[in-house]
Amino acid sequence: MLFEFVTSAFMASLLGVGYVKKHVGLNDAAKIQRIFANAGWVGKDNGLPKPIRIRRKRRIPGGTEYVYQLPLAFDRKKVEEKIHVLEDGLNVTSRSIDWKALRDVRTVKQLKTVINAKKPRKEVELAFDGMLKIRIYNEPMPAKIDWDPSLLKPGTWSVPIGHTRNGKVMYHDFDDLYSLIVAGTPGYGKSFFLKMLISVLVLNNPKNVSFTLIDLKEGAAFKRFEKLKQVKYVGYNPEDAKTALESVKEDMTAMYRNFIDEGFEDVKEAKIPHRHFVIIDEGADIAQDPACIELLTDIARRGRAAGFYPIYSTQYPTSRTIPIDVKRNIPTRLTFVLDSNNASLAVLDQGGAEDLPMIKGRAIYKHVKCTTVQTPYMSNAEIETRIKPNIVLKARETDANEITPRGKSSLVLKENGLS
Repeated sequence: MLFEFVTSAFMASLLGVGYVKKHVGLNDAAKIQRIFANAGWVGKDNGLPKPIRIRRKRRIPGGTEYVYQLPLAFDRKKVEEKIHVLEDGLNVTSRSIDWKALRDVRTVKQLKTVINAKKPRKEVELAFDGMLKIRIYNEPMPAKIDWDPSLLKPGTWSVPIGHTRNGKVMYHDFDDLYSLIVAGTPGYGKSFFLKMLISVLVLNNPKNVSFTLIDLKEGAAFKRFEKLKQVKYVGYNPEDAKTALESVKEDMTAMYRNFIDEGFEDVKEAKIPHRHFVIIDEGADIAQDPACIELLTDIARRGRAAGFYPIYSTQYPTSRTIPIDVKRNIPTRLTFVLDSNNASLAVLDQGGAEDLPMIKGRAIYKHVKCTTVQTPYMSNAEIETRIKPNIVLKARETDANEITPRGKSSLVLKENGLS
């Protein structure tokens, strides 16, 4: 009887191994090699094709990293621009094994259930440091991450950009990276991000921040901030935008005189705590106005030293809607999903944004290198609650921290809007 039991167990194990071999297919390393070969992603050696060669692999949080040595004359841009080909190939008829569940398998029927269970879609991330690093994540990033007060950094100019694949929060510190271009197809998070950004800046530094808000979608996104005591100038059409930018330039020039005359290089050296943010939603509507672009370029060029920080956003990124002089002076970018490779090139100088999943809040943040993030979602109700203590319903006096251009008074807020 013991012999029969051992024999049955042995035969079952053989059957199980055979079933696994038949139905699981290639592992990820083998798939990568095959995808590269089929896509023609090879280098050359003495005129002959030479494939990539794996050097090592290691476990990373949530997945596996494969490190490859690239042959000479290998164009890694092909892979970066076509990362969706690699990602799709790794997910085609993919049947990976849940080894933890496999430990509890007692019958072939249970084995079939484990192997045939639907697996989450794998996602791919690339890095290059002399070796090509392909990181394969077993599960996609969370599709939504709610804003939380723990994301605040009071007293700083750091704004949460989003959660990375390893769960860490990436911040944009405007005192180091003083400007930002934001782009994205309507409905996928651009305006929500800008509203969150304004709210966080107010909550982090209520006494030392001021804003120029230019919302060229008839005020749809920024109207709720109009009566913030920190808001100095508002523009909802191109003509008002030009007037606001002219006022900002005068304020910036006055600020320069404040610290240059004292022998300081910038506001940080002069220990001036105030920062002014010029936030433009839908810059395409002023992009063809030479006067507006000249003003914005000057603010972007000189603003860092004076503590005047521009944030320029558009739904339709092209070489026309993001003028070259603006782009040259604002090197840091954040883009949500876009509809074409050309649009991605206009923002990031490389493709990728067109391949982002159609998930609200999913974006690529570029500061030297690109990082995929899920931006935190701050609802309108949360925004209203958080900024309410900073709303004024009557005319206000100029704050002592504000810089008023010489010979010109600041715009003020009244109960029914701007004077």
